[in-house]
Amino acid sequence: MNLSMTLPLLLLAVLLSACSSAPKGPYGYTDQYQNALASADSGHLPDPGVIDRFITFYNPLNAATLAEQIDSIYADPVYFNDTLVTLTTRDALASHLQATAEGLNSMSLTVNKVMEDGTDIYLRWVMEARFTLLGSERLSRTIGISQLRFNAQGKVIFQQDFWDSSQGVDQHLPLIGPMTRWLRKH
Repeated sequence: MNLSMTLPLLLLAVLLSACSSAPKGPYGYTDQYQNALASADSGHLPDPGVIDRFITFYNPLNAATLAEQIDSIYADPVYFNDTLVTLTTRDALASHLQATAEGLNSMSLTVNKVMEDGTDIYLRWVMEARFTLLGSERLSRTIGISQLRFNAQGKVIFQQDFWDSSQGVDQHLPLIGPMTRWLRKH
């Protein structure tokens, strides 16, 4: 068997073996979310200006101004999960967002609806991210909802983003993209 066949077969075997057994609880992402939600302050509904400032921070996500703005948007500690990563400090979040902004050509968020339930704010959004992969620019356009909880100072103490990364970023990745599209069909 030649090398061009061995590598894909090896990768497929590793991926399938990773799916071969059910995890034993706790179940990571779900438990982290529920624990963080239960332990977070009961929240304070911010005025519309605070929400506008949050939306502006991400529209567009700007690597040049991120460091000077993040302290006015997020508290420390903070619970942040964007389905790709879970972070609990503002410094870790700043590093993550900085790397994200630097790795993309651009990212913007269009908020279509703002809702509140007495404790939390929910933003329904469309995110567009442009990035270069294998020499060509790609556009990832996806929908999602962010659940936000603010402290009395108007800073985010809890953020959970609900979106399907396989519909957004993953579909553009070599090897992973074709597999996620195939899995969705089956």
